[in-house]
Amino acid sequence: MFKDIVLLDGISDEYLQSIENFLAEWESYSPLISVSTSGSTGTPKTIEFNKKQAEASAKYTGRFFDFKPGDLVLLNLSPNFVAGKLMLVRALTHDMKVVVAPLSSNPLLNVKDFPNKIKLAAFVPHQVEEILSHENSKRLFNEIENVIIGGASISESLEKNIAAQKTKSFATFGMTETLTHFALRPIDGKTDFYTCLPGITISQDDRNCLVVNQNEILSEALITNDIIELIDETHFRWKGRFDNVINSGGVKIIPEEDEKLIESLFGNTRFYITSKSNHKFGEEVVLVLESDPLTSTVEKEYLQKMELMLPKYHAPRSIIFQTKFEETVSGKIKRRKFD
Repeated sequence: MFKDIVLLDGISDEYLQSIENFLAEWESYSPLISVSTSGSTGTPKTIEFNKKQAEASAKYTGRFFDFKPGDLVLLNLSPNFVAGKLMLVRALTHDMKVVVAPLSSNPLLNVKDFPNKIKLAAFVPHQVEEILSHENSKRLFNEIENVIIGGASISESLEKNIAAQKTKSFATFGMTETLTHFALRPIDGKTDFYTCLPGITISQDDRNCLVVNQNEILSEALITNDIIELIDETHFRWKGRFDNVINSGGVKIIPEEDEKLIESLFGNTRFYITSKSNHKFGEEVVLVLESDPLTSTVEKEYLQKMELMLPKYHAPRSIIFQTKFEETVSGKIKRRKFD
């Protein structure tokens, strides 16, 4: 199936079995494969795709990165989920070799050296944080030619750290319905827009939400709830989710935009901006902080600082404290609005 698979130290039997199970599914007579959604925008569900759709996704990525037979890709994400499955499909489609790294917060921690240059690796942001905090794994990260990072948002501080590395790193944009990413943004400290993979085009609906036009993966256009600034049919800036928009007394607020403006206040403490019901304004802005309750003095200081940092009427009026955020299977925060 592959010319060879290289197993690095620390591969569990269960992980190896999941790889074998997917390869058997891929080689079976069924034209379909099953993938599970993350549940970040609703109840997790299983979607079936034609294998030709998965191959099309692999080819789009291959054109962008100029894959060649014999190139090496790194697998360190479970093939039980779409990101891991598609890394294997890319290797199968382009006759590439697979280097299998452990499933852990730092897959490179105990790796001495790669067998050869890695063409492409994929990580979630938390893994990159861990990798860059250890000298050996940081060295290996910088030996990878291309890194794609997705599954959750990338903090401003992490982006700066990634941009300072010599490897080419990209933030991904996609969803299960598009069989992982269909657009990439270089993490270089300069580029704030996404570029669609060769063969993908986009448009925008009357809500200013992204529409992915029909292509080899999609049999019809996919209308999303992602608010974007459309640059042209292959470039866009992401602004936030339509379902998260707050309407407070007629002022429409995109939380994700404001979160970037106040990110420096909270360091590594996770937070998000949302709303709760207000009889006068409909909704009022609140901040949800993953923390034990703070003193009233410290809370007041935070509210005052946010008022200075955010546009008029955008500042949270109170802080809700939660000891631990609820997450999807891929580690995304499950946002909610409050009554």
